[in-house]
Amino acid sequence: MQRIPTADTIYTPVEATRTRNIKRRRKMNTRRGNWIRRSAMVIAAMSIGVIGSSGIAAADSAAIAGAYGCAGGEIDIYNVKTSGGTVFGQIHLYYDSSTGKNCAVTVKNAAGGAGVATRTEVYIMPCDTNNPCRGSKWVQDVGNYTSYAGPVSIAAENKCLFIDGYIYNASGVYAGFQTSGVHCG
Repeated sequence: MQRIPTADTIYTPVEATRTRNIKRRRKMNTRRGNWIRRSAMVIAAMSIGVIGSSGIAAADSAAIAGAYGCAGGEIDIYNVKTSGGTVFGQIHLYYDSSTGKNCAVTVKNAAGGAGVATRTEVYIMPCDTNNPCRGSKWVQDVGNYTSYAGPVSIAAENKCLFIDGYIYNASGVYAGFQTSGVHCG
């Protein structure tokens, strides 16, 4: 018979270890699933680029957005730069008029270590125009990725967007970009 834990449940050391191991396995499976999903999206994005560059078909922004897991059309691109001005990648911002959601991804380039798993981050938050970003919560994706962080999406009707993105290369040098109150409305 399985014990149902309550606030008064006292675990033996063996039970506590078993519970921790179950939680670790669940977390690993989630990470593994994310990695597989990201790999599939990168392969799709690369195939779109190959098809587009060969002249067979041009990739529109909706197809590229779908490759990164965003819906809608691209509305802005921001360069993610080091303090010295080197561009490590870009933040791509999308808007889906059918759902009213904005979506963002931070995409690495060769200078930012594309192909090597390094810390890559993307954040998006809705902000009021008269009280910028106080009391709002970030939607974020932070991790060691080979290609991009994200997608992260929010509904921000009648709001402004606050967008952040960071990329660290294999040497530990980082690049960042931050907006405040863009694409209001």
